[in-house]
Amino acid sequence: MSTSFDISQFGIEPQDEYTHPFSPDHPDWNESYFFDWYNEDATFAGHCRIGWHPVQERVLFWFFLYHNEEWLVIEEYRLPLSALELDGKDTSFSYQGWGLQFSYAPQEPLRNGTMNVSGFARVISGKRLGMLLPVAVKLQLDALAPPHSKGVGEVESHSAQGYTTNRYEQPIKANCDASVDGVEHAFEVRGERDHSWGPRPWDMEWSFLVINNKDFCLQATVVKIPEWPEIKMGYFKGADGEMVNLTDVDFQIEYNASTPEQAVQGKVTLTADNDTVIRADVAAVSGTEIDITHTFDTPKRTEYRRSLVKCQFHGEREGVVSPGWFECNRSVSDSSDNSSIDNNTDNN
Repeated sequence: MSTSFDISQFGIEPQDEYTHPFSPDHPDWNESYFFDWYNEDATFAGHCRIGWHPVQERVLFWFFLYHNEEWLVIEEYRLPLSALELDGKDTSFSYQGWGLQFSYAPQEPLRNGTMNVSGFARVISGKRLGMLLPVAVKLQLDALAPPHSKGVGEVESHSAQGYTTNRYEQPIKANCDASVDGVEHAFEVRGERDHSWGPRPWDMEWSFLVINNKDFCLQATVVKIPEWPEIKMGYFKGADGEMVNLTDVDFQIEYNASTPEQAVQGKVTLTADNDTVIRADVAAVSGTEIDITHTFDTPKRTEYRRSLVKCQFHGEREGVVSPGWFECNRSVSDSSDNSSIDNNTDNN
């Protein structure tokens, strides 16, 4: 896949690699980075998110590593903001203390960089269930395409007068050095990175799919915000083609409320503005639930899950099988039954 591209194609500039001024009038102001990755056969994968709420003066950090059918997890949601260094000499952000370290160092903004994480993770599934093990991951990543953005949103709850608010997604490839309980591993991986800033109320529902392989990459999202029309967006990029916007996203997914490790299966149909249509069957390899109870004004549980998936593609891409990530957040009231079908209905 070509790495020659115009980083500003969707209005994102090099300075957006770093942090942004925040509005003190918005307690839910959030700035965050996340990184996803997986190897070709979906035996090794990871998801890491670093976010901070400056008005709440706390940092949210989560790290999920899947290897040899084990999930290893670090979740820290109340780290003091004062301990997070922003826009350092060589980093966008960094933290070190009490057995945990994480940082991101861009080399060429929006083109490449290095993410580092080290700490002690709890095993939440697999043969060492319940153990705490030392882990470390170094992700040396290169962007494969421009940072994709739909521009400044019009949703009132996601904007702030006098302040820039935006987000972007970007497909990546990376060399990943990982250590789990002292055993070293090296993988070639692909995935996605994201950077978002602005008021970010979590009281909404969403689903999104990320696929990245040697032939193409895509990201597709459906968001349901109270009292706002359903939002569908994303991108598609062939190996040597331009990145284009998606015009329609149709997730027909069966959600398994009772089993986070096998949370999703179904079909997706995506349409791009160059008339490309992408169809695939989606099945979970494994997955887990993530804690966002504390992000709501009145803390509550939602069904917020990350699933490592495999997709079997049809049509022009018949026979292509690719790993990816599927994320969804659903209200518990919508997920009270064992499963439900999302066919662009209220069960998103």
